[in-house]
Amino acid sequence: MKANKISTLGIIFSVAFLSISLIPFQQPEELKIFQADKIIVVDGNLDEWSAVDEIPVNLSPDGKKISPSSDITVSARFTFDAEKFYAAIKAIDDTFEFPNRSWRYGDGLYLTFVDPNGGEESDRFYSFGFSIQGKKETMVLVNRDGEYFPGTSIEGVQFKVIPDVSQKSINYEIAIPWKYITPFKPFIHERWGINLVYVDRDGGQRKILQLYPDLNYDTELSQRRKGAIFRFINHIPEIHEIQASLNASHYYHDSEKIITCAVNSPFQSSGWKIRYDMSSTKTNVFSVKDISLKKGMNVFRVKVEDEGHSPGSYFLSVGVINDKNSLKYSEDWEYFVINRDEFEEFYLKLIEIKREEPFLKDRVFKESLPTLEIRLEWIKAFMEDSPPFADIQSLSQWYQEVSSLFGRIKEGESSLFPPGQVARLAHRSEIDKTLQPYSVFVPENYNKKTSYPLFVTLHGSGVDERRAAFNMAVVHRIQRRKRRWVNFIILAPKARGLSDWYLGDSGRDVIECINHVMKLYNIDEKNIILDGFSMGGYGAWRLGLLYPDLFRAVIIRSGAVSTPSYLKGEKIIERLDRAKGLNLFIIHGDRDNAVPVENARRAVKRLKELGIRFNYIEVKGATHGGYNKWDNIFVWLRRIMSRY
Repeated sequence: MKANKISTLGIIFSVAFLSISLIPFQQPEELKIFQADKIIVVDGNLDEWSAVDEIPVNLSPDGKKISPSSDITVSARFTFDAEKFYAAIKAIDDTFEFPNRSWRYGDGLYLTFVDPNGGEESDRFYSFGFSIQGKKETMVLVNRDGEYFPGTSIEGVQFKVIPDVSQKSINYEIAIPWKYITPFKPFIHERWGINLVYVDRDGGQRKILQLYPDLNYDTELSQRRKGAIFRFINHIPEIHEIQASLNASHYYHDSEKIITCAVNSPFQSSGWKIRYDMSSTKTNVFSVKDISLKKGMNVFRVKVEDEGHSPGSYFLSVGVINDKNSLKYSEDWEYFVINRDEFEEFYLKLIEIKREEPFLKDRVFKESLPTLEIRLEWIKAFMEDSPPFADIQSLSQWYQEVSSLFGRIKEGESSLFPPGQVARLAHRSEIDKTLQPYSVFVPENYNKKTSYPLFVTLHGSGVDERRAAFNMAVVHRIQRRKRRWVNFIILAPKARGLSDWYLGDSGRDVIECINHVMKLYNIDEKNIILDGFSMGGYGAWRLGLLYPDLFRAVIIRSGAVSTPSYLKGEKIIERLDRAKGLNLFIIHGDRDNAVPVENARRAVKRLKELGIRFNYIEVKGATHGGYNKWDNIFVWLRRIMSRY
């Protein structure tokens, strides 16, 4: 790999931030990041950064200037090369605390990259978190385009943090390959938005310092983020440097596929070539374009000439070949194609199916069709509304599932997935007639003549239900191996808005999901268990108290007893008299930073005052969800449930 370098010109920070709160914050006229011309080693020492000017990270989320102090002072430096973006952050801090998710709860930082096409604010962004957890450096892709914890691997990101308690300072050094910030390539795009948010924690209290003010930097209520707009300044290199980009990750069959290739050349030359190879299960195409280079930056656009309109995944490889016929650069992409005509035929098939006799007479068949319908909606919304470079994994999966479900219908089966896997289903809401998704796990040996207990689990804030369903399926298998449990069906409803705290329509959705899954599978109505974690813990409290006759048992894991101040939800403590007759199991860690343990202690105290029986485990040293007490839970469930 080519050595990375830092510019002696450094980073120009041309206009000082305003500190008067009455004057609105304004972006400086121009911020610049210069390409590196010194070697960088990501070791946390910051020895190579002395020539780069510091940028103060000294604004509150509402734009007020925070004066430097021994309590907390933060500065940042940025540079880049053809392969990576680099950041060096130094903080003067009087104390260090590293709780669970310390990039959020302190001490730690967010580094956010924002697509500047919409100005300072955009719904196209990457937000990374960096800090220490325990004694281990931790980094995570927190949010991509409004999706929390998308699960994308970032193992190629380099990160080092060195706290110095004696000097009351901490250094962060970060190198992010450009592939983790798709589509941004500084040779091609030149301008991009960046924000750095430092979270300082002192005695449990947090102070937020930002490079660019953004009140929504860490909220589930907005899918937009802000960043200061930087211009990336390239230098004339000593050797050829190359970047390439494809214009999207998904296309309709009649859309143009364009490769943009940028070659930063140290001198003028000719006889170079750009070659691409495109392949799928049904076709293979390659093409070569001759190019000549001037000294400096050269940008070329190449149209991909594909053959046929077959839907599915395509693999595209681009290579840049020099005048000696040597490969100097290559990059690979996968993209997905939808055939408009075939997609419209899916809708016509669905209309025909609803007119046929099985739909009119078979309840399971009829109630299974929303699972097919919602995938057609997802595909359509993805193609029309998602960012050009959205992750196509879901799109590919939905398309395969649509084909599979139509195949099952053709064979006279319901449009449901085989047992033994976590599957996403849907129901048509009675509230507003929309299709609402939920996840289920049905045991692999499911027999429709046998009734099964139902385990309903409610997910936490900012994430959807799929992970909750998968985690419970794993627990189910472990408990079966330990012979603590018989088969049961898992249901994980998806909260509307992901952070609605199971109030209003989100709460009613849970009940509708239960009713719907009972139409599809044989459920033992006397043994429905309600479980929830974090926000879902509040939901379990709330719905358990609203519908005490519906649930055999209610499990609250790290659950709050009231909603955030911006929501008007019930205060659980005031309604615990309705818990008489409920089987309750409460679990909480005593070092929970997200939902303090006082939530559980208040509930326990009130339950004792009311003379209501319950089980409570307070896990010493455990953070938010940092415990595993499923053995205790399932021993308890086996004891209290009828027939088992």
